[in-house]
Amino acid sequence: MMNLLSAATSTPKHAFQTTDLAAALMHKLTPELINTINSLGVEQRYSVMDNYPDFLAGKPMHATSSTTELGVGATKRCIEQWQGDPTQIGLLIAATNTPDQMLPCLASEVIGKTHGLLSRSIRTVSMQSQGCSVLLKSIEVAQWYLAANPGKMAMVLMAEAHTPYVAPLLRDEYNGYREILRMRKEQKVDDAQFEQKRLDTTFVIQSMLFGDGAVALLVGTEEGKPSFGPISHLTNEETEDVNLLTMNSKSSHPFLKGRPQYFMRPAVPARGAHYAVSTVKSVLEHPDSPVHTLSQVDNCLIHTGSKKILDGVCSQLDLEKDSAKVHGSYEVLKNYGNLSSASTGFMLAEKNEWKGPAMVVGFGVGFTASAGIMNYN
Repeated sequence: MMNLLSAATSTPKHAFQTTDLAAALMHKLTPELINTINSLGVEQRYSVMDNYPDFLAGKPMHATSSTTELGVGATKRCIEQWQGDPTQIGLLIAATNTPDQMLPCLASEVIGKTHGLLSRSIRTVSMQSQGCSVLLKSIEVAQWYLAANPGKMAMVLMAEAHTPYVAPLLRDEYNGYREILRMRKEQKVDDAQFEQKRLDTTFVIQSMLFGDGAVALLVGTEEGKPSFGPISHLTNEETEDVNLLTMNSKSSHPFLKGRPQYFMRPAVPARGAHYAVSTVKSVLEHPDSPVHTLSQVDNCLIHTGSKKILDGVCSQLDLEKDSAKVHGSYEVLKNYGNLSSASTGFMLAEKNEWKGPAMVVGFGVGFTASAGIMNYN
């Protein structure tokens, strides 16, 4: 059995309210698009930039932090809260979808900035570009390591800086999705213009949806600490699902200036809910699970894709959207935005006084999903 010994988060210093971002861009956004932004469920997000609104309006990026620095901050806080001997940590697993650079990977960068804290002989695993379900996959890697190295501990780190990957919003006007559909129906735009407008609207949504942050989880074996139960995975059930969420290496979009470009297809909410339900069902049917129905689960920690996605997962799992059972998921979305790999980790770190079992659900690029049990008894 593997236990959660300590958990800590790290965010940039700069928090930006959705209302303020929308107000700064009000002259570019139609009322329908503003309504869509307000329905995302995100009231604020943190950014490594201190000038995020100006950046969206076309000013140069001014970043005061980075993915690596956020990861280092979460790692240090996690060890400080634990108050144990860091030399007992034999493995660092570090995951990100938003690396500061292609090489070296995040784990090596964190080790390079933690001299005197983490051992130079520590084993490292970097799990980059694996989307929003990578936390539970990392937990399984830690389980395998601990099984082979009794008495050791492992650090599982998720760190993301999404906002530097966002495209600045330089067009004169951005429309809502339904407005664009009406334009095509009324033959006001051709197919190429329709696709461009839809892509531009997606850029706006992404700029309001994603946030920056990191979470570190220290795992080992210690009685009385929350324990990890069975974990289930599902990847690319249908061949075309692999393209639901993608990021290319170099965008041709002129505003991105060659940076990577993220794509989210319209079917994501429905397919995300299906993947979540499938993996949750698999966990509940596992012979080692301490619970076998969601009614026996005290909390459901669901990846914060968006409010629409959360609502869809809740509907498919027969969970009340305003219930205490899913409150933590909506709160993380509201206060931090979509943190991709770090989202469910934030929920674990912020709820260390829980009792009873919790279901953790992540899903994202691949298309892939993972679900697992956390037992707080």
